[in-house]
Amino acid sequence: MILTIEERDSILSELNEQQRDFLSKQLVRSRRTVFANAMAKEKGFHIPENADPEDIEALLDEWVYTGYIDAGSVSPELRCECGRSLRYQHQVEHKKTGEVKKFGIEHLKEHLGIDASMVSAIKKGFDAIDYELDEMLIKRKSDWQPNPEMLDIEGLPEDVMSHLKLGLPLLDRQVKRLRLQPPARKVWIDNYTPPVQEPSSNEDMLLDLFTWQQEPMAPKPSAASSGLPASLHAPIHAYIAGGVRSARVICELLIREQHADEERFLTGKPKIFIEVCRFIEQSYPNASVQALDKEDRSYSIPE
Repeated sequence: MILTIEERDSILSELNEQQRDFLSKQLVRSRRTVFANAMAKEKGFHIPENADPEDIEALLDEWVYTGYIDAGSVSPELRCECGRSLRYQHQVEHKKTGEVKKFGIEHLKEHLGIDASMVSAIKKGFDAIDYELDEMLIKRKSDWQPNPEMLDIEGLPEDVMSHLKLGLPLLDRQVKRLRLQPPARKVWIDNYTPPVQEPSSNEDMLLDLFTWQQEPMAPKPSAASSGLPASLHAPIHAYIAGGVRSARVICELLIREQHADEERFLTGKPKIFIEVCRFIEQSYPNASVQALDKEDRSYSIPE
């Protein structure tokens, strides 16, 4: 179900300030991700949909999405670059020149000079974000409640914990993700039946097992013994020091800036991904590692 603008505004008005602030920030962050992904793919990069926008934007040297303003209604105080009055004004900034553009989403192509396929991908992504907002608001209106067992939030994903702490409903995709968690961290919901496991591909086996961590009897190799050329070690440290957390983005940066091997799996994932993860995890043993849907690994390095 898709809410009308009036219905959406009505339910949002019933939320407390903290909930509305959280949703507003999440909308900006999600749109940043959609916009950055579209721009990165147009440049030939292969980035998972769930990579952090900050990481994806490290690959870009042109436009990045910086936010939007909702005037509450169409207002002459909020205008598109063409002069048209808007309710929703989207804003982007050019990374090299610092130029800022403000426009209505329908004039994205005209003001940024990007092709129709990119415009379509961005609009489709923005529509999906709005659909999830409507899903959450509808659940809120119907007083949707999680299974009580879900209130034990230890070990749950950060986004799920944020929703639960704020009293916001979980999205269907979040509930689905919880159902697929390994048994040791399983959150049992309703009458959940574990899915039939499909055979893994060779690539999945390589990426999921990370066998250098699975053999406690074998001596742990040093970072220098990874399969990466020594010339790539310093750049990886520099990318991490610069705040890049995604192993996939680091791979794309190595290919673009350091002329690393660009051979890829059929999925588009660089084959150096495995060795990049190996190197990072051996170089930073205290790093917090988050696996992202088998497509990526995100690292948080303690200062």
